[in-house]
Amino acid sequence: MLSLSGCAAPARTGSSFCAQLGRELPAIGQPMGTRTEVTAMVDRYERLLKRAPLSIEGDFAILTGLLQDASRVNPSDKEALQKMADATYAANQSALNVRDWVKSTCAVDISTGLNIDPPRVPTTTTATTTSTVAP
Repeated sequence: MLSLSGCAAPARTGSSFCAQLGRELPAIGQPMGTRTEVTAMVDRYERLLKRAPLSIEGDFAILTGLLQDASRVNPSDKEALQKMADATYAANQSALNVRDWVKSTCAVDISTGLNIDPPRVPTTTTATTTSTVAP
């Protein structure tokens, strides 16, 4: 019998994403000044993207792609820099969506890499029954 358990993709759940984010802290919020730091940040985002739940996967893919593109931009090419600036503005809503989801789910400000609150406790819904007595 052949086992392929080592080939399984990471779980795409909030818990899995938050656990991976915890492993990426505090570096996820550090500024990038060198190519090495940019490459390291792209790697972090790619690891997180593999665990991103469907609710943020699209937005997180946009941010990851933006970082990948930025890592390849020639800083002396003004036209390429302008295209990156335009892409950054276009990705703003995705950045806000990811930020809000990460704050509410993981209790982390992804832009700083700091914990902001205790993680939220999942709520449970319990159906209550009512009975009435006939008069």
